Amino acid sequence: MPTPWEKDEFHESLDWERKARSGSLTPIHCIGAWIDICGFGSQLEKAKWNLREFQRSGTVNLLSEVYQRVGHPFWVGVEPEPYENVLILNDGIARTIDLGNVQYARAVKAAFYVRDLVLGHLHLLRLTNHNNLGVRTVLAGGERIQYSPAMFTGNSILHHGDNPSEWGKRLLEKNFLYNPAEFQMNTAFAKAYSIDASGSKSGFSINGLFIEEMFFERFSAIPGIDVVAGESSVCISVNKNVALELNIRSKKEFVFKGLHTAVFGISSVRVDASFEGEETIIDLINYEMA
Repeated sequence: MPTPWEKDEFHESLDWERKARSGSLTPIHCIGAWIDICGFGSQLEKAKWNLREFQRSGTVNLLSEVYQRVGHPFWVGVEPEPYENVLILNDGIARTIDLGNVQYARAVKAAFYVRDLVLGHLHLLRLTNHNNLGVRTVLAGGERIQYSPAMFTGNSILHHGDNPSEWGKRLLEKNFLYNPAEFQMNTAFAKAYSIDASGSKSGFSINGLFIEEMFFERFSAIPGIDVVAGESSVCISVNKNVALELNIRSKKEFVFKGLHTAVFGISSVRVDASFEGEETIIDLINYEMA
């Protein structure tokens, strides 16, 4: 009779435990983002945490619209090329891309990814404004390190013979744990979340789009991508041709629990005509007119 301790899932768990104990895990460079719907908590408070009442306020419908617009990957691919993983957490959306195999990344796709993040933020500015709420988007760079399994199924629980019951078969197929490898100890996501959590009192205003400096450092490692930061803008070039110009509204130091980094507030983005066929200005301040 197979026991949980004889299963591959148990041995995989032991392997992660041994690697973590021995310090032999390998960090992977990554970029990440956190999109926060601001004012969600006050709406929940008004409904006194009653979800039926909360739904009547229209906020649940708003969340559905938010996820229809940005709750999907903007960078799609298969190994070994980079691709985006998305995790939805109530009123926020976490995003991350591994850049461990950066040599397989395509510069044009990478530039379109940044453009699509900016457009996603613009769409949410308009949507949340119409619902008397707001949004804050933060992009950051960092690394991640997986230290445990991403799943825990009935295989780690059930003792069974060669022919388990129907209930047993269903239990063996059931996963009880959501611990995505891409988000385990992900410092890019942690930075983005922490910057957002510090909020307006630290200079990161509601409705702002903010980019932490290591995002640009990680992004510039992509073959064919060049990032040049000036006093008033950051230019992203593809194969030596300017693709995007991100206009800087503010630059603030962010110090938090041993982290010391700089964060740029972006007021608008210019998509160069050589990249997309015509010049486009994405205005993130006068966004209802853009």
